[in-house]
Amino acid sequence: MKLYLLRYGEIGTKSTVIRRNFELVLMDNIERMFLKEGKEVILERTRGRIFAHADDTAENIFARIFGIVSYSPVTKVSSEIDDILEISGKIWVGKRGTFAVRARRSGTHPYTSQELAAAVGGAVLETNPGLKVNLDSPERELHVEVRDGRAYIFTEIRPGPGGLPLGSQGKVAAYVESRNDFLAVWLMMKRGARAYIIHPSASPWADMLERWDPNLRRLEVENIHGLSELKLPSQVQGMVMGETMESLCSTEYDLPIFRPLIGFNRGRISEYIEKIASLCDSQFDHL
Repeated sequence: MKLYLLRYGEIGTKSTVIRRNFELVLMDNIERMFLKEGKEVILERTRGRIFAHADDTAENIFARIFGIVSYSPVTKVSSEIDDILEISGKIWVGKRGTFAVRARRSGTHPYTSQELAAAVGGAVLETNPGLKVNLDSPERELHVEVRDGRAYIFTEIRPGPGGLPLGSQGKVAAYVESRNDFLAVWLMMKRGARAYIIHPSASPWADMLERWDPNLRRLEVENIHGLSELKLPSQVQGMVMGETMESLCSTEYDLPIFRPLIGFNRGRISEYIEKIASLCDSQFDHL
């Protein structure tokens, strides 16, 4: 199994108690997503970071978990400088071009971040004469993150959706038939809201949402007019609509109405859809 370093963003700005609760929700979501995909994952939690042991065929799962800003496959060694240099010097054997070392640390060590970066850079140059240092616009980057007695070495930072962990906020309902509906719900899910999806039988966009929530609740109706006859769960706090300013219409519900796309134009919607497609490794043939 590989070791992955998982980073979150907004969660880290919360108070100690809330951050811990959000971390636990995030870890539960990771385990649920892997369980649905039939994959194994083992999680570890430290301050500001979550580490996951998983096989490399499960990498794109992290890109579909709200709350994860980015993730990296890492090599773990001790924080001893000799151990770090031994691994770092073997990263790019035979490669040519430019590189930079990005080092950071937390805890007490006999070196500063700048000293560590310089030492790692020297080790890379010693074993790779075809490489040159370029700190401003390198072709490659070598990252070394030292946390107390351990160091994590990696060369890739892959994007996640960011936001807050799914289920850390309230519950909403949404009618999903078009790509606008899909994007509106996706944005609410990114803010931590768990969605109750109502959709016509032929709605590929509703199917796509299951890739982002392993426990998605769904209900089929003939068309949008069937919403008025539904009795929604009492936990639902609002209705999500995929309306923009151009498509805004008069709608009446007993619940508050959320319109995440109210300031979006067609171009911005397309940009978001393409970004989501890249995260979940899908072609979105019905774009």
